[in-house]
Amino acid sequence: MDLIKELTLRNVINNITNDKKLQKFINDKNAGLYVGFDPSFHSLHLGNYLMLVTLKRFMNYGYSIYALIGGATGQIGDPSGKKTERKLLDLKTLEKNEQAISNQINKLINAKVINNRVFYQDMDVFSFLRIVGKEINVNYLLEKEVINKRLESGISYAEFTYPLIQGYDFLQLYKKHKIHCQLGGSDQWGNITTGIELIRKEFGDDNDAFGITVNLLTKSDGTKFGKSESGAIYLDSNLTSPYKMYQFLVNQQDSDVKKLLLALTFYSVNEVEEIMEQHEANKTKRYAQNMLAQAIVKDIHGLEALNKAMHTSELFFNNQLDKLDENTLLDCLNDLPSFTATNDQYNIIDLLINLGVCNSKTNARQLITSNGISVNNQIINDLNTVISKADALGKVNKFSYLKKGKRNYYLINWK
Repeated sequence: MDLIKELTLRNVINNITNDKKLQKFINDKNAGLYVGFDPSFHSLHLGNYLMLVTLKRFMNYGYSIYALIGGATGQIGDPSGKKTERKLLDLKTLEKNEQAISNQINKLINAKVINNRVFYQDMDVFSFLRIVGKEINVNYLLEKEVINKRLESGISYAEFTYPLIQGYDFLQLYKKHKIHCQLGGSDQWGNITTGIELIRKEFGDDNDAFGITVNLLTKSDGTKFGKSESGAIYLDSNLTSPYKMYQFLVNQQDSDVKKLLLALTFYSVNEVEEIMEQHEANKTKRYAQNMLAQAIVKDIHGLEALNKAMHTSELFFNNQLDKLDENTLLDCLNDLPSFTATNDQYNIIDLLINLGVCNSKTNARQLITSNGISVNNQIINDLNTVISKADALGKVNKFSYLKKGKRNYYLINWK
């Protein structure tokens, strides 16, 4: 099976700018491709993971892969997919983010990492306008969907020129590294084609540059994949524990799991079909979701972290917290959302807020009255319930656990 056929079967490809150039690229493994990463935060998340996995698929077929860190573009912010102007980061924060993301990429894939800051460090604004600005007509930019959508609400000149800067990145990578393909999410089409236009202006119509956009992962309810109720699922274990990532993946809907297995794992297409066949035989076992979670957590965090996440899950789902020693419970504190209780007792509503289970008392009341909350495996349906240190479980009587729904666990550490 060739690469493009595999990506098509996995429903990864959204669009290709030029099929003939793609075919030439497929036959010339000396050319490279790249993905740009925005350093607006100090960790990538599961949404970004799709791009890393797709890069790795190209690498597995023998192509040179590159990751471009937006040290320069990050100073402006990509307007793609944004309804309002981005807040600018200070340079110190930006540089910290760049290094953190570079480290994550190096850990996960064997890509050459380049910071686009090097393309602009010796360029002043006048040079940029002469070299880049002169080549692109304003009307060309106004036709870009991402720009057009923002005209009514307003867009700064900085964000208006963003496609030019990302386009210039592609031109520099094409010239200096023989990178012929830019890979990006479906929201990056306008930025990718701007780069191709700059390359065409310098090298003519016979250039080899093209772009591939990838389908952004959305769930069956239309929301973006990669976010939980409490926010993004980050690749940094200090921000999202392997246990929390594992639970997030295990809790994916049956209607989404096949799509996620195809796009985000390295199971073959045939293996995914076999997984789904076994899953359909008994959906309550969530076999497909478990295979999804195991593959992704192992790839991101390693086998040891996966085994620990699975062990923690087993302890909680089998209601064995009262049998655990203190060291194991303390390990669970690192894996589960937790709250250090400095008082001897708490009203259940206040406890839900402190644990981050709910962001409002209204939401807390709704969960309680719908039997969605239990403490130490006992359903709580009285709004006036008080949870106290006397309710602690375990051999050391220091901990209680709270469950929201069937699979979301939280730990209370009594002091």
